[in-house]
Amino acid sequence: MALGKHPLRVVGVLRLSNETDESTSIERQRALVKNWAQATGNVMVGWSEDVDVSGGIRPFARPELGPWLATPERFDALVVWKLDRLTRRAAHFVELRDWAEEHGIAIVSVTEGFDLSTAMGKMFATIIAAFAEGELETIRERTRGSHARLRQIGRYAGAPWPMGYRAVDLPTGGKTLVPEPEYAEILRGIIRDVTEGVSTAEIARRLNAAGVLTWGDKRAELRGAEPAETRQRWTADVVQQIVRNPVCAGYRTEKTKAEDGRFLRAAKIVYDEDGNPVMATTTPVVTPSEWMKARTAMMARGTTVERAARAESMLQGVAKCGSCGTNLYQHRQTKKLKSGTREYCYYRCQGERKGHDCASPANIDVDSAEREVGAALLFILGQSEITRLDHDPGEDYSAEIMEARRRLDELEDDYLVGKYDSPEGKRRYERLHARACDQVDRLLALPVRRASTRTVGSGETYGQRWERCDRLERRAFLLEQEFAVTVHAPGTLEHPVTGELNTAPAVVLEVPERLRGTPGAPVFTVPPGTRLG
Repeated sequence: MALGKHPLRVVGVLRLSNETDESTSIERQRALVKNWAQATGNVMVGWSEDVDVSGGIRPFARPELGPWLATPERFDALVVWKLDRLTRRAAHFVELRDWAEEHGIAIVSVTEGFDLSTAMGKMFATIIAAFAEGELETIRERTRGSHARLRQIGRYAGAPWPMGYRAVDLPTGGKTLVPEPEYAEILRGIIRDVTEGVSTAEIARRLNAAGVLTWGDKRAELRGAEPAETRQRWTADVVQQIVRNPVCAGYRTEKTKAEDGRFLRAAKIVYDEDGNPVMATTTPVVTPSEWMKARTAMMARGTTVERAARAESMLQGVAKCGSCGTNLYQHRQTKKLKSGTREYCYYRCQGERKGHDCASPANIDVDSAEREVGAALLFILGQSEITRLDHDPGEDYSAEIMEARRRLDELEDDYLVGKYDSPEGKRRYERLHARACDQVDRLLALPVRRASTRTVGSGETYGQRWERCDRLERRAFLLEQEFAVTVHAPGTLEHPVTGELNTAPAVVLEVPERLRGTPGAPVFTVPPGTRLG
């Protein structure tokens, strides 16, 4: 390739895929590119080093190469060990080649030596890119096949470690999953709390308050990676994903695809040819029964992620306007006084801002509202024991029966389309069909126990819990116990006994039906001095 009179400013392009161990190391690639630059009298001005990046990624989207391509005025040539370090997609190569021509950038392959300034060089490079694309598909198909086989025999297939587990070497080769002591205990706590009715938002808040690293950050730490500049935080959504995942109970899972080809979040349990679930470990952190109870309890409550409240806002998301029913939000206002500045905090109706007509918008200072809610709760339920509903999912195998029948139907469909036409195939079909039928029969013969719910005491009163909680913990407790709070503007609420209208903002605490002495009991109201008596 003709280089001209002046040295070229060279960017060395290095890439190492995570899909194969057969690639040349980054260090070797760097040495080859550097030697070429020295031998040709050109100058290295930078490096694009993409590690664990597939050759199927568009060059302009790569973490290191992309920024260089966005500023072509900084260099004159892209130099690689081989063309497949740039891309393994023919279409991506053609796009990059045309971009390079438009910006006057040279593309050099140290070992393949083509010259893109000629028609023959362009054709040769395109052919190499096409071969690289075929090799990429071969690598991916081989990787998928290997992972599928590992899943079937219950060995770790190289995916990210699931919550509470880490991979260790097997004496016979390969790897398997074993509990990671610290986070296995955290996982057991999450499963236990969800089963007992603690909201996923509250679980996330407790973990963040205790300074517990998320599993993603902890996993990176266990692998020896550099700590991230910004730590992740636990959220209700993260907790829900953990509880939904069958790997909690040691099941081997695989990803499932939607009709449009996208991978779904939900993991699917892997079954062997006999229809039995394949286990990913011999030492699951929680039992299948414990996992199923937690998952059922969470799904029964619904899994809508709660929006986080602003800091130190006990009633945000709890209190509503008594006139229009919209949520009250905390507002801060700073006023200048002779003695200095003072901050005032209020809970206010947002109906007008949200486009709702509100005849009597509620507005009350934060301290009064929170104090009165606490006084009402302690007055009504302070000496009562906190209870929870313990849900027993029973023994119901309908889902397993449905899955076994689906597998049987799938097997019969394969037979009808000729998948088992050979003599050996027919014998294999008969064997698999008999096993599938036996699996359905065994499941149908298992005893069924109806689901049930019972009330269990916690050993703690509402007063004790309230006193030991901070403001945000009290908010989570009110939401968890399903208390309702409404605030009424002056002159909008009659006293339940005297019939007088309130002369100041009135706070009303409604106790959920399950906590009332008898069905239809009256709504409890706060008696703050002269407000509602």
